[in-house]
Amino acid sequence: MWSVPPMDYYGQSWAIWCFYSERGSADVTSYQLKKKKKRENNRHLERRAATTSSLVVNGRVRPVGVMGLLVVSLVVAFLHHSHSVELQPSLYGSKRVWEDVLNPSDCVSRVKPPQLFNSQNFTVDLRMPGVLPTESDTYLCMAFPVPTSRDSYIVDFLPHASMDTVHHMLLFGCQTPVSTSSHWDCGSVQGTCEDESSIMYAWARNAPPTKLPKDVGFKVGRNSGMSYFVLQIHYGDVSAFRDHHRDCSGLTLRMTLKPQPFIAGIYLLMSVDTVILPGKKVTNADVACDYDSYPIYPFAFRTHTHSLGKVVSGYRIRDGKWSLIGRQSPQLPQAFYPANRDVTVQYGDTMAARCVFSGEGRISKTYIGGTSSDEMCNFYMMYYMDRKHAVPFMSCMETGSKELFRHIPAEANVPIAVSPGHMHAMMPMGNATDGKQPMNANKAEPLLDQDSHLEQVSAWPQSSLQLGQVSGLALDSDSNLVIFHRGDHHWGADSFNSQARYQQRALGPIQQSTILVVDPANGRILKASGRNMFYLPHGITTDQENNYWVTDVALHQVLKVSRDGRDRTLLVLGEAFTPGSDTEHFCQPTDVAVDPETRNVFVSDGYCNARILKFAADGTYLTQWGAGSSDRRRRTPFRIPHSLVLLPERKEVCVADRENGRIQCFIAETGEFVKEIKNEDFGGEVFAITYSPAGNGLIFAVNGDSPYHSAPLRGFVLDYSTKQILDSFSPTHKEFKMPHDIVVTKDGSVFVGDAGSNSVFKFTAEKLHRSVKKAGIEVQELEEVEAFVQAKLKPDPNISKTAPVKEKQTVAEKSHPLVEVEPRKSTPKSKKENSVLPAVVVSLLLVLLLVIVFLGVFMCWMKNKRNEIKMEPRSMGGVLGKIRGKAAGTLNLGKFFASHKGYSRQGFDQLSTEGSDQERNVEDSSDSDTEEYSAPPPRPPPPQSSS
Repeated sequence: MWSVPPMDYYGQSWAIWCFYSERGSADVTSYQLKKKKKRENNRHLERRAATTSSLVVNGRVRPVGVMGLLVVSLVVAFLHHSHSVELQPSLYGSKRVWEDVLNPSDCVSRVKPPQLFNSQNFTVDLRMPGVLPTESDTYLCMAFPVPTSRDSYIVDFLPHASMDTVHHMLLFGCQTPVSTSSHWDCGSVQGTCEDESSIMYAWARNAPPTKLPKDVGFKVGRNSGMSYFVLQIHYGDVSAFRDHHRDCSGLTLRMTLKPQPFIAGIYLLMSVDTVILPGKKVTNADVACDYDSYPIYPFAFRTHTHSLGKVVSGYRIRDGKWSLIGRQSPQLPQAFYPANRDVTVQYGDTMAARCVFSGEGRISKTYIGGTSSDEMCNFYMMYYMDRKHAVPFMSCMETGSKELFRHIPAEANVPIAVSPGHMHAMMPMGNATDGKQPMNANKAEPLLDQDSHLEQVSAWPQSSLQLGQVSGLALDSDSNLVIFHRGDHHWGADSFNSQARYQQRALGPIQQSTILVVDPANGRILKASGRNMFYLPHGITTDQENNYWVTDVALHQVLKVSRDGRDRTLLVLGEAFTPGSDTEHFCQPTDVAVDPETRNVFVSDGYCNARILKFAADGTYLTQWGAGSSDRRRRTPFRIPHSLVLLPERKEVCVADRENGRIQCFIAETGEFVKEIKNEDFGGEVFAITYSPAGNGLIFAVNGDSPYHSAPLRGFVLDYSTKQILDSFSPTHKEFKMPHDIVVTKDGSVFVGDAGSNSVFKFTAEKLHRSVKKAGIEVQELEEVEAFVQAKLKPDPNISKTAPVKEKQTVAEKSHPLVEVEPRKSTPKSKKENSVLPAVVVSLLLVLLLVIVFLGVFMCWMKNKRNEIKMEPRSMGGVLGKIRGKAAGTLNLGKFFASHKGYSRQGFDQLSTEGSDQERNVEDSSDSDTEEYSAPPPRPPPPQSSS
């Protein structure tokens, strides 16, 4: 047994204690006191029963013999087994309960007592005890003791709050809070703690739960210097309390006593002296500090401003190079999002952050402050570090120099547009808050979670489409798939001369329909057009009127074609069959993109030029630019800008720079370089890209064969913000030969056009069910035959994640430290299959129980028989007496089960308290279905600093 407070501390009295601190003992109902008294009586009886070989029946202690003990053992084993295999609803899967109550006593029913999952894992509820703020911008705090005298570790945070009531919520850890008896106003001079405090969690704007990586935890308790939690809640607008309801918002912490190899901490970059001028379109708040401690490994970030904030970005600067940690709009749910997995921070680095504000609409200066009419500029970075050097909290509040921030990447200055529909869609893992439906639920977006993988739909299309070389794909406004192909024309070695002039004009235009509109569900052709118009089709897109914008590399032109199927050319850019490099000519243009708001047209040009051109909707030339770079001294020109995509909500345009094997993004308005995405898994070439606004923004890409690199042909799903690969995919029934274009539909289906195999492939997200590759790492899921106890009892709460300590060899071989690897994860069984073994066990237990009952009856009959014939009792009674005496002195059922591998005291304790009114434990120790972060394989052991 591990050392914990007395059992009554974990009972309903925990909720009563929270209630006492606010309202006093007079408010405790007699019903609650009766329940408490009944539980105490039952516990007394249970302790007596556990030490005297007796059984509690209807509140009375009745002696039992060895047969009774065996019966109890079997029943306990049965209940424990049943409780293990029938997993109760997860803590994080429970439906949201509205946190506002009219009566403060209702808060008591909301507060769950600390829940023991097993000998090491438990949860703790931290709630406000039914408070009623009377003024706007009220800060209230409440202290809670860490519920164990031992070192313990927080591994999950589950918020219980709504942005309709709570502006933001912080959790501090410290040794001496300002008060331990009641809540207090901590927005005044009192503050939160008498001593130094550490921020462990922050929440705002309906952010979802936060789950830490495997083997990482916030250390609290005996040796941490943190024996109290202090919950701080900022109530912004007091009008939310016009109905005089009382608030019991707060947090649930999932904790463990198991020592964690890596200790989590928070690094806070915060501006304290920024002034936002009224009406000024852009004001930057810059913060920077030199880092002078042991190495830290960022794994999550969170941004926070008030209403004027547009974008917040955090960076590590090393040797003059800026590396993005995270970038997000503070107007989105202020959750902790996955950080850039490639960034570590070590001695000598510089930490930097920029908040971009707009003073438009304000008539007076706005300062940094604590009210909702003030502003804040906060960049929170969650990190982990080796437990030997753990520092739980670090901060930076120094204003960054203008000279330093002259070199900040352009992306930090680009606001992230936020629509109401993205308020929930941008949540990590795509989960709505506590069971609420997303505001744009009618728009199914492709949110790939860690249990999903894009798989080919082998039955698509249902009939042959009879395609030529498939050069381009698009989607119309009805989400139908548009295919652009070359019919009986082929691009071969003799198609062009050395001046890029087309040599096969004598063949005439393609006579087949080169533009096909097909049903994405079954591949049935809905409409065909584009006869006798094109020579060598390449790229295609659609505008808001469903007109087609296409490129033809033989014609060296961009054409706007009518949607009505009558093959009318509405606009032509470039001169037919005449290559050039001025503003009126193209040289084998590859793709085109149309801005849905401005209707400006972007053209990637091309095979023999290296530029992006921008035109107005009527064809008027506007501007052009070449490749970008964060280091102007080392700019690498485009080598075939091959594919374009617009990112409407970001107001950016991205290009697949084919032969350089990279993706570059630019501000659509100015052409200013924003970022570059490059990964060795691309194999040196990126042929095509597309974009989805789901999650943090997803880039879908396909690669191609490279003469300089060897990599399989496949598709990729990348997180736009972190640049990390979330998934990779390829056909299962037919290999890619030359994947040439890619599109993704609103429901998450992905289509790839292959110019080498004259075909189109469809992929949809499926749950992992066999060996797949995620981010280039083989994830092998093996079916195993496991022992009964290991397979059917409750798993450890973190069993589905991969421990960093066990994966150091994997990390040395693969450069994907945030990808979850589970080399021995068992394939999930269906509910029907899982029910077979319990049924067998139940049957066997019932049979054994009947045998024991029969033996007991038989022995009683024999005993009565002996009494009738006045038989000497020593022959039988002596044996039973010895057995009974031995059992009474040594057999302890709780210790018996606890001493066997795979068993805990939980099942036994629940059996012994079943007669009380204590709420049954409905959570299980398995992982949450709303897990916020994949378990990262650890980076190499942090080297010790020379300082």
